Amino acid sequence: MQKQGAELWLNAPLQDLVVEGGRIVGVRITRDGRPVTIGATRGVMLAGGGFDHNKDLRQKHHGIDGDPSGAPGNLGRPIEIAQDNGAALELMDDAWWGGSIAAAPGHGPAFIVGERSLPYSVILDAKGDRFANESESYVDLGHHMLEHDKDGPYWMVGDVRHARRYLRTFAIDPKNNTAMRKAGIMVKADTLAELAAKLDMDPARLEATIHRFNGFARAGVDGDFGRGNSAYDRYYGDPTVHPNACLGPLEKGPFTAFKVVIGDLGTKGGVVTDAEARALREDGTVIEGLYSAGNNSASVMGRTYPGPGSTIGPAVVFGLRGARHMARRGG
Repeated sequence: MQKQGAELWLNAPLQDLVVEGGRIVGVRITRDGRPVTIGATRGVMLAGGGFDHNKDLRQKHHGIDGDPSGAPGNLGRPIEIAQDNGAALELMDDAWWGGSIAAAPGHGPAFIVGERSLPYSVILDAKGDRFANESESYVDLGHHMLEHDKDGPYWMVGDVRHARRYLRTFAIDPKNNTAMRKAGIMVKADTLAELAAKLDMDPARLEATIHRFNGFARAGVDGDFGRGNSAYDRYYGDPTVHPNACLGPLEKGPFTAFKVVIGDLGTKGGVVTDAEARALREDGTVIEGLYSAGNNSASVMGRTYPGPGSTIGPAVVFGLRGARHMARRGG
């Protein structure tokens, strides 16, 4: 954009759209505290992200405050402005969910992907039971966490090999580790019984869960949730571990548990658009001059996660399609 000579304005939030004869012909913003109106002869593209950091909207649509890992500026105001101007919204109750290590004071939550798929670890609910395939896509795991118990807590438990062999992105900062220990987010114990006591679980129940899981790990087949059955699961596994790259028995202490919360990489709900990224009304008609892309729009992936790039891919594609459609319209 800058190479083409465009000027980039910061501290210039959108306040409203300018409408003439049913068309969007500009925007009203506040630039450095001063109201400014900008005309748009070809169209207005809304690309302001989702509403993951807006707790009021999270409570309204999701029923939780959320533990987002997206940009702090994702407050959803462009989505609300689009709706105020007639745009239809969809998927407002959904997000790019996933498990995150809880935030210690002074730190943010840590979204986990590969770590939960590696061997010698499991994710448990507050009672010490498994409830899902830990290696499944993060969106699927997030949905299962919400369905199982949206209030948690959840715990990712690993034995000493998970700690020694693999890079755990949430545990490489000594200051964060200290903060997690003090906050009770990271809990370590020499035995499973001791760990259960620290996590307020029934020791017999936790040991039974781990004993059952260890049997699956040795056999190479997760008889409860199919962990490691798919190519997606195994992509994040350890190919040197046999017979299943995602399964390893938890049998060597010390054992470490990390508190897991329902996190996300952004929200899925937003403006309904057509194939040219044009905003649509509830009746399916086009709002002329208004476009939306990225997490500002309702995800074309619906409630699923096909694979990596499910957010950035559509943002690029529909951002470009919208721009080309504007260019064809002329000034």
